[in-house]
Amino acid sequence: MINELAPVDSQRVVYDIRRDAEGLKLKQEASVAGGWGGLEITHGLIGTPEWWSAVEAGKFKVETFDGVVRSAAAGNQLHVHIEGEQGAQRWMAWRGFDRALEGKKVRTVYVRMAPVHPLTTQPDFRARVLLQVELVE
Repeated sequence: MINELAPVDSQRVVYDIRRDAEGLKLKQEASVAGGWGGLEITHGLIGTPEWWSAVEAGKFKVETFDGVVRSAAAGNQLHVHIEGEQGAQRWMAWRGFDRALEGKKVRTVYVRMAPVHPLTTQPDFRARVLLQVELVE
């Protein structure tokens, strides 16, 4: 059990990777395609039972961030900006993002993963993988 994650069926959860079959499929395909967009598969493909076991075992550090949602269009993609006491985060809008979240406080839960092909200019780079977004009081 990952303590930072709210139950997947909680009404406060506005995004959960476990309910995003299409997003998981795209991430998995990118990881095995051999291109530059994939994530490491050392501990299994993202979203598989093997991968979740690795998350639970601490192979990936689960991180959280609390802040207020601000969104802004950037070209053809909507980016979600979350501003909090720890600074700010920017995410590509998750599947099902609703602009009604603007101005509301949320908690993001995520892990960082190495890309399939490490960046030569940033060998320690880790991409953030969004696990869950939950409304908080």
